[in-house]
Amino acid sequence: MISLRPLQEPDISIIKSWPSYPAEFSGLDYALRDRGWLDEYVGKKGTEIFVAEDSGTLVGFSILTCEKGGSAEFRIALHPEWVGHGLGKTITRLTLRQGFSHPDIWSIRLIVRKTNLRAQNLYTSLSFQVVGECTEEIQGKPVEFYQMIISRDLFFAADKSSASRKTDGKEAVLVIDVQNEYFTGNLPVTYPQGSINRILSIMDAAHDHHIPIVVIQHANTAPDAKTFRRGTPGFELLDEIRNHPYDVRIEKTLPGSFTGTELDAWLKQHEIVKITIVGYMTQMCCDTTARQAFHRGFTVQFIADATGTLDITNNDGTVKAEELHRAICVTQAMRFSTVMMTRDWIADLN
Repeated sequence: MISLRPLQEPDISIIKSWPSYPAEFSGLDYALRDRGWLDEYVGKKGTEIFVAEDSGTLVGFSILTCEKGGSAEFRIALHPEWVGHGLGKTITRLTLRQGFSHPDIWSIRLIVRKTNLRAQNLYTSLSFQVVGECTEEIQGKPVEFYQMIISRDLFFAADKSSASRKTDGKEAVLVIDVQNEYFTGNLPVTYPQGSINRILSIMDAAHDHHIPIVVIQHANTAPDAKTFRRGTPGFELLDEIRNHPYDVRIEKTLPGSFTGTELDAWLKQHEIVKITIVGYMTQMCCDTTARQAFHRGFTVQFIADATGTLDITNNDGTVKAEELHRAICVTQAMRFSTVMMTRDWIADLN
C-alpha cells in the first residue's frame, strides 16, 4: 500500500544513495544526485516534498511548488529498482490530492520529455492535457518537453470516476513471450521501436484498473533448440516483466497460446470475454493467439505499437520487419481484432 509523508532530513541521504536508473532512463539520474532536485527544492518557499513508502520502503518522492496565479508545478522521481512496477500513477494521484487540498491551488502543471512515452500515457490517463512545448537545459544539454496541466475540477471529476469504476472481471491482457530471447538473445526485435515501453504502459494501466494480466512464456522443447530452451537465459522473462505485477504465468510450447495450455480454462473461470494482446512476435505467437481467441468467441484487441517483430529471411525470401508488422496488423483488422495504439487503449479506460 503506497502512502505519502513529508520528506525528513534522513531521507535525503537515502535518496542520494539510490542506484542509477536503467539505461533507457539514464537522463533522469541527475534528479537523485548532489545538485539535483532535492538540493534545489528543499527549503524553497512554497514547496512541499513528499516521500512515497510501500510497507516502510522508500520507493519514490514527489515535489509540489506553488506559483503565482493559483498554479503549482509537479515533479516525481521513483527509486530506480521500482521503475516499471506501476507506482508512478499512484504516487502522482496521491500528490495531486495533496496539492488540490490547498484552496488556493486551482491547477497543477508539469513538463514531460517528448521521448518518455510511458510518462505521457500515465499523465494523460490522469486527465492531464498537453498545452504546449518547451526546451530546457538539463546538465548542459537541451531537452525537449511537452507542457501538461490539470485543473482542480478535472482532477476531482476523473478521480471520482476512477474510484467509482468497478471492473466486472470481463477483460484481460495477454503479455505474450516478452523474454530475453527477443532482447539479448538470437531474435532481437527491431520494429516498432520502443514496443517494450508501451507493453509496460499497458501493464501499468491494466494493473491500475484491476484488469487481470496473463503472462505467456514460450518454451522450445527440442533438445537441441537454439532459442527459448528451458534453463537458458533466452527462455527467461525480461526482468521488467518478471518484476511487474501480473495475475498468472502460463507456459506454452507452440505459437498459439491456447494450444496445450490452461489459458482457455483460466479465462473462462474468470469470466473473461475480451482480451488485449501485446508482446512478440507480431506475425507468429501474437497473430496465432489472436486468431485462436477469435475462433473461441473472445473479443480481441491487438495493440499495434505494443507488439513487435524483426526482419525475416528464409528459403522463400526476405521481408522487412516494418512491412511484416504492418501486413499482420492490416490482416488482423480485417476480421480477427480491433487494432489499436497504446495511447488509445489507455484513453478508453478513463
